[in-house]
Amino acid sequence: MSGAGPVLQVALALSALMIAAAVALASWRMVRGPGIADRAVAMDLLGLLALTGSALAALAAGHLALLDVALGLGLIGFIGAVAMAGFIERASQPRSAEQEGDGHG
Repeated sequence: MSGAGPVLQVALALSALMIAAAVALASWRMVRGPGIADRAVAMDLLGLLALTGSALAALAAGHLALLDVALGLGLIGFIGAVAMAGFIERASQPRSAEQEGDGHG
């Protein structure tokens, strides 16, 4: 925290504690479920918390390169959330006999 005033240092420390608590709660939801949608939301939240942690680290260290990491995490998290939503939608739809195939290919 180079050159940061005491108020900023306290704010950064409190923010880091809140992020750590949110990571613990989201990890608990990821493990406990109960359903696939709950786990998908927890996974998306963990990605968002990683993005937030990277931005907080960029602010604390004063390195703008960490903001590029945050941008990359945001893009990957968005693509993962869209993919997971498509997977959940396909899994919830009943399959017809034509879709299951009859052994001909």
